[in-house]
Amino acid sequence: MAIGWAMAMLAAATPAPPSPDAAAIERLVERFNTARTDFDAAALADTLAPEYQEISPVGDVDDRAKVLGFYRPEDRRPAPPMQGSERQIVVRGATGIETERRTITMTRPDGTTVTRSIRVRYVAMRAPNGWKLVSAQYTPIPPAK
Repeated sequence: MAIGWAMAMLAAATPAPPSPDAAAIERLVERFNTARTDFDAAALADTLAPEYQEISPVGDVDDRAKVLGFYRPEDRRPAPPMQGSERQIVVRGATGIETERRTITMTRPDGTTVTRSIRVRYVAMRAPNGWKLVSAQYTPIPPAK
């Protein structure tokens, strides 16, 4: 009896592999973030739905055209690496939501570094040609005191 209970608890604690839709949304978000880092406007445009809206860390609401305008190749500047963690994906029908923590480490002019994190929520919709992002919201996480 105890072995059966222990096996059931182990099975419940083992995360299930992501569904095909969750995996597709994860790849979409990775393509989106890579396109932003690389200032690849064409790849970025391919990830965004026509009605895309983004809420910036300061609360600005930017439509698709404005977001694409931020990433023109001629405006590219070096960006510090950003790491993703704490990813959660929920899929309900033709809608998917991915929430994750994005952490960036920046080097100050004096050579010291500072690390900051932001929580991002991406909303994706299934389109005829695959998943597309319809929204992203960036919420700063206050530094630990």
